[in-house]
Amino acid sequence: MSAVRALRAVVLAALVLVCGCQRKGPPASPPGAGPTQAPSDSAAPPDSDSVESAANVVRAYYRDINQRGYEDAYRLWASDGAASGKSLDAFRDGFENTASVGVELGTPGPIGAAAGSRYVEVPVRITAVATDGGRQTFSGSYTLRRSVVDGATAEQRSWRIYSAKVRPDS
Repeated sequence: MSAVRALRAVVLAALVLVCGCQRKGPPASPPGAGPTQAPSDSAAPPDSDSVESAANVVRAYYRDINQRGYEDAYRLWASDGAASGKSLDAFRDGFENTASVGVELGTPGPIGAAAGSRYVEVPVRITAVATDGGRQTFSGSYTLRRSVVDGATAEQRSWRIYSAKVRPDS
């Protein structure tokens, strides 16, 4: 496969990952002032109503992808992966020519509330590296959601990726 075709495959895979779900979420929060150091992996539990806990889901997503734990990464999307807009097999296949995908988090926006849910937008800058060494960068954000209604299961109370708005950098 030529270097150009391999790079195109990586770009397509990255777009499939981050643009799979374009559901309209809550009103957008203004992103942080750019790619800065987001809160680190803290002791915040996954169902914590904190921006740190939500940001840790995005970190775990990319960690799982880089460790080839595609099913674990897929399950970090809402609705047991369905919010990605892909089947698990299609999600996994999207990484066929990907050597690694890195993410730099910006400062998460404030937590918003709507109808028994909490939302937070996490700005990202993504670098995808193809198996042939080609690179592509993307910028945008993930919106994470968790339920806070009485009777919600532990899974529903955990932050999950609800949608992504990510575009290739020019």
